[in-house]
Amino acid sequence: MTIRVRPAQAADAALVAAIDQASGITHAPHVPALIDELLALGLSWMAECDGRPAGYAIVSRRFFSRPFIELLAVAPDFRRAGVAGALLEAGAAAFDGETLFTSTNQSNEPMQALLARTGFEPSGVIENLDRGDPELVYVRFTRP
Repeated sequence: MTIRVRPAQAADAALVAAIDQASGITHAPHVPALIDELLALGLSWMAECDGRPAGYAIVSRRFFSRPFIELLAVAPDFRRAGVAGALLEAGAAAFDGETLFTSTNQSNEPMQALLARTGFEPSGVIENLDRGDPELVYVRFTRP
């Protein structure tokens, strides 16, 4: 299987929605409009495997004006195939010389393991976004 990562565009909103639907991801009512807004910024990526949409990483600069991966998802058929890692590597390459941030819930151990494997380091904790499940913030320094 060949993974191809390309810049995401506003027109990719339907592909993002299809990946979410296949993954069983439900967002708060305001999130689809937010995804449209963030895709229009041109900071995000889509992954394709053999021409099929496989995953996405939605990025903004709303986290202290730093690049922040707000959403990352991989379609069920493509999990554990390197898609998420390829998306994170695309982010690191795109923001060379900057710090790249993301976060995940404390309960999301697979994401924590992925972040550790791809060079992200713990950077802090935010309490009470999801009551009883702290948000763990991670950073990747894209240059030594």
